[in-house]
Order: sequence, then C-alpha cells, then structure tokens
Amino acid sequence: MTGGRWSVQRIRGLDSHHILFPEIHRERFGSTKGSCYFQFGAWKKEVTVRFSSDLPRHSIGIPGNFEPTFSIPDQLPYEIYTDGTRIRMGPVIAILITSGMVTSKMLDSYRYYFINYEAIRGLAYICSISGIQPHNKTIVGYGYNPGGSGAQQWIESVFPYPDAAYRRTRVNKNLLYDHLADHLEGKIFNTYFFNKLELKQSFSRDLRVGKHIPGTKLMDKFPTFKKMLNQYGSVYLKPVIGSMGRGIHKAQKAGKGYLFTLRDKRKIRIKNRSRVSAFLRKIKRGKKYLIQQSVDYTHNKKQVDFRVVMQKDRLMQWICTGIIARYGQTGKIYTNDVSSVSIGRTALQKVYGLQQEEASRKEQEIVSVCTDACRVIDQTYGLFGDVGFDVAVDRQLNVWILEINSLHNHSVASYAKEDPHMYGNVLSRPLEYAKSLAGF
Repeated sequence: MTGGRWSVQRIRGLDSHHILFPEIHRERFGSTKGSCYFQFGAWKKEVTVRFSSDLPRHSIGIPGNFEPTFSIPDQLPYEIYTDGTRIRMGPVIAILITSGMVTSKMLDSYRYYFINYEAIRGLAYICSISGIQPHNKTIVGYGYNPGGSGAQQWIESVFPYPDAAYRRTRVNKNLLYDHLADHLEGKIFNTYFFNKLELKQSFSRDLRVGKHIPGTKLMDKFPTFKKMLNQYGSVYLKPVIGSMGRGIHKAQKAGKGYLFTLRDKRKIRIKNRSRVSAFLRKIKRGKKYLIQQSVDYTHNKKQVDFRVVMQKDRLMQWICTGIIARYGQTGKIYTNDVSSVSIGRTALQKVYGLQQEEASRKEQEIVSVCTDACRVIDQTYGLFGDVGFDVAVDRQLNVWILEINSLHNHSVASYAKEDPHMYGNVLSRPLEYAKSLAGF
C-alpha cells in the first residue's frame, strides 16, 4: 500500500490491540493476516487488523486508549504503508531548535517552514533537547496543525521518537540528545558544526575542492604571519570558531610595516615586529585564530560575496536552492551586516560585468564546486541536508569557498525579491528531505 492521505478516527470500545481499515481495503491490508506491527515514529505495537464497512474510504480506526504514553494527533492527515508484516503511519519528523525552552516567538518563526505541509503530511513537531525523555522514548513538543491559526496552530503534547530529525541548534555533550541519536541510527541530519580549520584540512585532501579553498594557516607566531603576507599581500585574521564576522580583522603590507583594518573599520598601522606580535596576541585573547588569503571583492567600497544555499531534495540529492549576493556596509571588511542583497546572477552581471550567458556559466561553476564540497562533508562529518556556503568570486573570476554554515540564517533568502519563490523553497526543502529520510 502506498502513500495516500489518511485520516485517523478514534473508535469507542475497540480493543486496545486492534486497528480498523475500511472493508474496501481488505485486499490491500488483508496480507497482514492476523497480527502485525503498527509503527508510528519509532514506536511500534503488535496489533490485529480488522475491517469495517462503516469507515470512510481513507480512514484508519484506532482505539481511544491505543497509545499509553504519548498522543497521535487525530486532526492531521497521514500516509500509510504496509509490507505485509508491518503497517507504518507517518511521517513523524522532529525539528530540534533549542536546548532550552521553546518560546512562542520561536514557534511563530518556525511556522513558515510548513509552507509546503500538504506535500509532507503527518506529524512534524518542534522540540527542545531538554524535552527528550529516554525512559519511554518520547519528546515533549509542539506539533504543527495546518487547520489551526494563532495558538491553535500548534498541538502541545508528548510525541514518540520520530522517524527522522532535523537539527537546528548546537549541542554540546548531552546524554538526552545522545540517546535520541543512537536510537535513530543516522536519521538525524545537520548533526555536526565544523570549524574553519577542520574544513580547510578536510577540503585540502580533495583534489576537486582543495583548489577552491584560500590559503590558510593557523596563526601561531610572527614568522607565519609575515610569510602569509609576503605570499598574498593581504590576509584575513579569523577565529577558528566564530560566526557573523565576530573577531575578524584584515591585515596588509604597508611600506615597511603593516596596516590592520578592524571589524569596526578602525585602521591601525604598526611597523615594529615586537608590537605586531603583541597586537596579534591581543587579537587572539587565548583563542585559536587563522590567517587566510584575502580573496575579497569590493564594489563601491562594499564587500561583495555570495550565500549559496545547498539542500537535499525529496530524492535525497544535493541541489542548489538559491544563490544570494550580499553587499556589506560601506568600508566594512565583512558582509554579515548586509546593506542589500540581490540574486546571484544579477550581481555577476551588474558588479562583475558578465554577459547573461557568462553569468549563467559562472553560477553553474559555483554550484558544481559547492556540490563537490557537500560530498566531502557527507563523507567526513556525517549526515547533512541543509548548509549555507559563503563564496567569494575574485577579480580574476576564481571561485573560493570561505565558510560553510550548517546552522545558516534562512531569512537572508527572504530579501531576494527578484526570486519570490526562493525563500519558501529554502524553508520547506529540509522537511521534504526529512520525509524521504524517514522512508515516506
């Protein structure tokens, strides 16, 4: 039996180990013969299948006391599959968004992820790491209700461990999360948050991707700093672990000394080697830093780079959902505080002066490079389905991967007004992938 759109009906007086299907489906579900397993998320129960001519065509009847420690929302549409020994109803998908309390503001921001719910169906719930209950394999969460509005759009309840999970939060050592991850056995995606040094080391070993990574060294002592500047003329100093441009600085040779441009646009010129060393120690403040070749591109005194959103689709293949050009604030050395955005092809034509066909080919090259990088992170760091690349295109039109973000800000796509469908696709695609990962 494949898919469909099934509704759940609670049947009073039905034995707690029985389920009902319409008589018209006897041929399809009759192969279960006697008892079989009914599975909802990670929970399963041995049941006996019965048939009734009173049930609507695409309904499944379950007892009122069917599930003892959690709830199966009966106002949602589900898909049902059977292989003769097991009946699966779902999908059941969890979105882990925090380690603390799930607030109403969080729920309001995540409702847009269900813009394509009709293609997903089933139970998709928002939850916290702290809501995981290993003793009975359930999670306290908020199930999306497509028929509700406002507060009624969420079903607050306890749900079973899911078929698949999408992680949207950082997790340090946590026994609750570990129990869920072990139970799902590779059905959680975006499980690792890599740092810049790890990516450099991993990509450098891949011939196809390595040539698109800027020269990068761990910032240790002055000789390394001097060597990188002699080689590239201009470098960025970046924390190994960090985001949003925090702690980033730029350095370049200036006569017999060095010119540092700080995150806040201040400029500091230093000639003396010992003072440079002291300044580098001050920047680091005990943290690990990288020195990275400068491959930036400036247009009208604004940094320009590209956010490339790579996601797996319902066929579980990497595709590019969107390329967004980001223009930084005037005079700033990073683009995280964007002044404006456009779709990638527009920037390639207007900023880089490419013709339409040339811009299309460059876009294809960017997507190809990022797809190769996705292959590497899948092989090296585990399962991913939604990542954001920060990509630079220099004056020679070389493509460079600056960073990869497994917890990237989806809202950037909402500002790309030239493509009105991009934002909706960026938000909905991870759930489409999660559904396929769940086996539906």
